[in-house]
Amino acid sequence: MNFIKVCFWNLQNLFDTTLSDLALDFDYTPSNGWDETVRDIKIDNLVKGISSTFSSGPDLIGMCEIENEYLAQEIATKLNRNLNRNDYSVAKYKDSPDIRGIDTCLIYSNSIFEFIESKSYNIDLRYPTRDIFYVKLKVLNNNSNLHVFVNHWPSRRGKDDFTESDETEFARSLVAENCGKLIDDIIKIPKEESHRLPKCLIDCPEYESDFKFNDQDAISDKLDREKIMKLNENLIKKLDDAWNENIILMGDFNDEPYNKSLVKFLNATPNWDLLRDWRTIFQLKRKDWDNTKPDRETYLEEKPYLYNCMWKLIPDGTHYFYKTNSLFLFDQFIVSQGLLKNLKNLKIDLDSIKIHKNCLSLASNLLEENFSDNVNYDNKKKLHSYQKLGPMGFRFSKTKIFDLNKDVKEKKELELILQEALQLNLNKNITKLIKDKLKGLTERLDKIQKDKGYYSNFVQDPNTGFSDHFPIKCIIEIN
Repeated sequence: MNFIKVCFWNLQNLFDTTLSDLALDFDYTPSNGWDETVRDIKIDNLVKGISSTFSSGPDLIGMCEIENEYLAQEIATKLNRNLNRNDYSVAKYKDSPDIRGIDTCLIYSNSIFEFIESKSYNIDLRYPTRDIFYVKLKVLNNNSNLHVFVNHWPSRRGKDDFTESDETEFARSLVAENCGKLIDDIIKIPKEESHRLPKCLIDCPEYESDFKFNDQDAISDKLDREKIMKLNENLIKKLDDAWNENIILMGDFNDEPYNKSLVKFLNATPNWDLLRDWRTIFQLKRKDWDNTKPDRETYLEEKPYLYNCMWKLIPDGTHYFYKTNSLFLFDQFIVSQGLLKNLKNLKIDLDSIKIHKNCLSLASNLLEENFSDNVNYDNKKKLHSYQKLGPMGFRFSKTKIFDLNKDVKEKKELELILQEALQLNLNKNITKLIKDKLKGLTERLDKIQKDKGYYSNFVQDPNTGFSDHFPIKCIIEIN
């Protein structure tokens, strides 16, 4: 096989059926309608969606909003069965401290990759948030390394539906800065080795008067120039190896490609030309008349650019955002220079970057009669025609902890008692107590109906749908 098929999908609240000690998954328990049957229907639907991204399924699958390893293993097992494969494995799983209990994970083909290591990086906010999940894989075909970061950055929603995105921007910017540091740790040599770097990393005669070819503080002056050059060549080779590493970030970043967290803090750009080899960077900085820094310092301070593959898809999107009634491109692939320019035998095919909507949209799954260009209070159960573009999220019938039938029966009994009380002209205080009780019960039932309304009306049948995000997909060429 000369290529790797990759996809990422936000699975929209894939919880198990038990209430964990950490997770606030109160809605997703058997007492509330989220039982094993419903959970398995959701998993089966997700497996169908993942299987449809490529003819024989993807080889590398990043996922977020999944609660634990058991669910990831269930998906891998069912994918193997559904696609007649036997090579899906779950990268060593790490539970994150996210307060909702939703994690990121990675499924890979063990016939294409050798698993090397995985790490989970927690981000320190005042409240726990999703981790950044890192997996290092080796491509068996050519022994190239592929570094994978699966992301799910903090939500725009904040603590309530009235929170504006700029109020939560700081959290995503903080995660972006942390993620950038993790990238630096791969692309640049370890900081403990930086003291060995010469002041001048490349021999530029015009700078000999300002920067010696080697730093006498770092390399002994007893060595002759030839040996010094050999040491520098080894260092430069090491710099090249690191700078050109194959890295792919995938995830739900909860920001558009042009938002500050991605552009300013992660340094992800749509400009191919900004992804340069380090020699060019230093040479250009030397042309800056105001720059007097030695190469070593420039190297340590440099924030390498990444390439955001998604700009060409704007204004299309992966998530239908109800506040603006438009699609947002939150789910993205971002790559390093090495993977962009085929510097270490792997290359992302930019033409293969796609949002996979086939059979996953509302339009693909609902009848035309369920949509209208004129949605008002009389037909509010219909969806607006524009919403056809959006993904079909999974909906299940919420039963609540209490017995609905018991409450309905009690309401009818109270109505009869109130009717009799009024006919008998009983004490006003008694009738008021009955009325108050009846009012509270009516409001309670109305709330139940409202909560259940979207899930049980004819717009979408209960226990149907996939996710409120579309998956994204791409192909990486093996050279």
